[in-house]
Amino acid sequence: MAKKIRAVEGFFGGTNYYDEHGKKIGHSEPGFLGGVNHYDTDGHKVGHSDWGFFGGMNHYDNNGHKVGRSDCGFFGGTNHYDNKGHKIGHS
Repeated sequence: MAKKIRAVEGFFGGTNYYDEHGKKIGHSEPGFLGGVNHYDTDGHKVGHSDWGFFGGMNHYDNNGHKVGRSDCGFFGGTNHYDNKGHKIGHS
């Protein structure tokens, strides 16, 4: 069974992420030049996401390697893909 992650919008444009047990596992904040920076629970940056040329967001680890992408789904919501293009989730 896939793990469930809950995302909760913060007051200043950030997002907090929680596992299926309610434990905080990280957060994201808007980047200075656009995009989004991602952090672990200790506040260490673990990656970032930038808008793609044709829409959606490309996701990168802290070393700049692409680890996936997210695009709007045809019937709404967002589809999430790994770096090989395999669908890994929907929100």
